[in-house]
Amino acid sequence: MSQNIYFWLLSKHFFIIHLVVTPPFGEAITQSGTIMLMKIVKLFSDFFASLFGKKKRPAYDKLAGLAEDGSDVPDGIIVTVKENEVDIKGPFADDDKDTATGGGQTPVAEHTTGGTGTTEPPATGGSKPPVTATPATTKPPDTTTPATTKPEAAEPKPVHKARYLWCLDNGHGKMQPGKRSPVFDDGKTQFFEYEFNRDVVERIIKALKNKGVKYYDVVPDYLEVGSFLPERVKRANDKKSDLPKMYVSVHSNAGPVPDGTWANDSISGIETWFAQGSKKGEKMAAIFQRHLIAGTGWKNRNLKSTAITKLYVLVKTSMPAILTENGFYNNKKQVKELMKDEVRQKIADAHVAAILEIEKNGV
Repeated sequence: MSQNIYFWLLSKHFFIIHLVVTPPFGEAITQSGTIMLMKIVKLFSDFFASLFGKKKRPAYDKLAGLAEDGSDVPDGIIVTVKENEVDIKGPFADDDKDTATGGGQTPVAEHTTGGTGTTEPPATGGSKPPVTATPATTKPPDTTTPATTKPEAAEPKPVHKARYLWCLDNGHGKMQPGKRSPVFDDGKTQFFEYEFNRDVVERIIKALKNKGVKYYDVVPDYLEVGSFLPERVKRANDKKSDLPKMYVSVHSNAGPVPDGTWANDSISGIETWFAQGSKKGEKMAAIFQRHLIAGTGWKNRNLKSTAITKLYVLVKTSMPAILTENGFYNNKKQVKELMKDEVRQKIADAHVAAILEIEKNGV
């Protein structure tokens, strides 16, 4: 049997109910009998659902005015901001997020983040003042054992002092319908956004781990979930941390065309979303966008926000949050780039560079 058979059977059950409760059949059925019949139908429904699963609308659809990512927001309500127009000096209070977390998002004094911020004593290997001669009688040189020069011990590598906990979210999951390219001309090749998002996040995690930056992998179980929006947010919000938290959701974009069709090649590039009114989010978005454009050389679609049809993960998280849209997977030319290992690495490296800048300077 298939899931289609299951829904066919359900439709037949409801047709029978309609016949039974509609005259002349309904005249022979009592109200209690109808209720009993409904319970029987529900029993069948639950049984088949346990076998094949239920077709459900994503939970976020029930939350009026919220969307999953940038491709779900109509063009007419999007506000675009150029990243070079954003004040990134800060720090900002960002009341819209701090209130939800009870404060604590204002950066502490700047920490050393590697060699660039380390204060060291003046070097002793440069020019030296003249040495005053010492009478030879003070201490004759030891001529019995040749002097041995010990190699200088290597200076310890500066340890990164973490400033934030980075909640890294690879958007979408394997169980979610859509969010994939049309099938290529060979009849089998196809781009899946969930796989791309996860690959980029894993590359980011690897780099942050090597650099000592604290992170939280929000959805490692991406193969078992779909959109998973409320759960993503809950995991990030509930994560215990002594450090202020930051939320980064990694995505690829889609042009406004029907599923299964290619968008015009002119629809391409990178954009970064933030919650409208969140100063820290806007600053984060500006820094990420700058690094992403520099790292890929792709079309700059700038920063995006909206007061209508807001993005769920940006407004429901209790911390500064952004969502990066990296290229268009229904642009036939650009999706081929998104499938290349070296391009994915550039995108991941750009995210890491933005994180390190914020680790150093704060927001």
